Amino acid sequence: MISHTGIGDWIVAKYELGVPFLQLVPRDYADFLLLNAQIREYDAGDIILRGGAEGESFCVLQSGRATVCGQILPDGHYSALTTLESGSCFGEMSILCNEPIGNTVVAAEDGCTVLHIPKAEFVKFLDKNPSIMVYLYKVIADRLRAKNEACDEFERLSLLASAKVLPFIDFAQTLEKSRITGTVIFECAGESGFIAFQKGRICCAKCGKLAGPDALEKMLSWGDETLFKLDTHVMPDVVNINQMTDTTSLILDALRNIDEKQSARK
Repeated sequence: MISHTGIGDWIVAKYELGVPFLQLVPRDYADFLLLNAQIREYDAGDIILRGGAEGESFCVLQSGRATVCGQILPDGHYSALTTLESGSCFGEMSILCNEPIGNTVVAAEDGCTVLHIPKAEFVKFLDKNPSIMVYLYKVIADRLRAKNEACDEFERLSLLASAKVLPFIDFAQTLEKSRITGTVIFECAGESGFIAFQKGRICCAKCGKLAGPDALEKMLSWGDETLFKLDTHVMPDVVNINQMTDTTSLILDALRNIDEKQSARK
C-alpha cells in the first residue's frame, strides 16, 4: 500500500492505470471506503449506473468487468465506449461536477461485484482528505488522454481512404463504437455521394438523385475502387435513414440486398 503525506507526494507518485483503486490509496482511506460502501452484485446486462440520472454513489468495481455505453436506444442497442476491468473506479465525474451521470455503465458478465459509496459519504471523505483529489484528477486526466488519442486517430482517418485497403464496414464500425458525428464523402469512377453519421449511427445518405437506403446501397455497390473521407465539420440538414437500426446491421442488410439484386440479374 502506498503512503502519502501531502499534495506534493501525491503529484509525484507513480500512477499505474492497471492497479486497483483501493491499492493506490493509503490503507486508512481504503478502509474508510470499504466500511462505508454498499456491496451490490450484477449479472451481465444489468445497469450499474444509468446515464442522465443523478449521481448517487462513487463506485469501485471489485470483481468482473463492466462496459461504459453510449446512448441506449429503445431497441436495447448501444455502442460500447470502453471496458472497465476489476479494480476500476467510476462515477466520480458526476459527483465532482455536480452533474447528471454522463454514460450508462452495464455489467459485462455475470457476478460483477461493485462497491457503492453514497455521494454524501464520499463528499465528506473528500472534504476531510483533499489530497486524494490529486489521484482522482490523474484518473480523469488518463481518460481524457485516451479520448484525445482517439480524436487524433480519427484525424488520421480523415485522409482519403481506399475501400481496397480499409473496407467501409470496418471504418463504419469504428465510427459507431466511438459515437462519431460527421459525414463520409464517397467517390468512385466520376460518381460521388455521402453517408452521414449521428453519434455513430447512419442518419442520411445521398448519391446523385438517390437518397436514403437506395443511396446507401448504391455507394456500397461500388466495391474496392471506392475512395472515402470523413469530415467531422459537415452534416446534412435532413435525416432520411431510420437510426433505430445499428450501423453494422444496416450495412449488412444493404450488402445482402445488393447481392440479391445482382443474383436476380444473372
